[in-house]
Amino acid sequence: MGQPAEAEDETALISQVRSGDTSAFHALYETHVDDVFRLAQRLGMRDGEAEDVTQEAFATALEKLDRFEGGEFGHWIRRIATNLVHDRHRKRKVRRFFGLFGAAGDLEPAALEPGPEALAARAQATAHVAAILAEMRPKQREVFALFELERVPAEEIATRLSRPLNTVYSRLRHARQAFVRIGRERGYLEVP
Repeated sequence: MGQPAEAEDETALISQVRSGDTSAFHALYETHVDDVFRLAQRLGMRDGEAEDVTQEAFATALEKLDRFEGGEFGHWIRRIATNLVHDRHRKRKVRRFFGLFGAAGDLEPAALEPGPEALAARAQATAHVAAILAEMRPKQREVFALFELERVPAEEIATRLSRPLNTVYSRLRHARQAFVRIGRERGYLEVP
């Protein structure tokens, strides 16, 4: 039993990229760019940051393609993006800490775009979710975003993260509790 046609196509593209064919990498990029961007958003990145993470993930993938050992390129590029998001969240926490002492730079929240009331409410809700996600532990944030926001089944999350299914469910339970707790603390959620 062989690989699915899509996996075979990606294996061929990866082989072409390794041989110097930049158009093959462009094909991989076009296939996965939207998924990587949405993942970065779901993991708490604002649009501009999500674009930066997406570009950085593909640049890293191209640079480290010789380390790719097979499997699904989509899983690999999403893992790279997830790691980049986690790094940004860690750096942001450090900047906030030093910002308390006047040692950090730009920590201003992004302004909402003007528009109808519903659009403003949606933008505010999105900002609140991103703020909550940014405060969650990385492993919990990752599982929460994949399951609750991306609607990835727990079994697939376990496969992607190379973790037992019970670990995924445990992280998800703790992530939901953390999401509610942080949301309440910040005044974003009014949950009984």
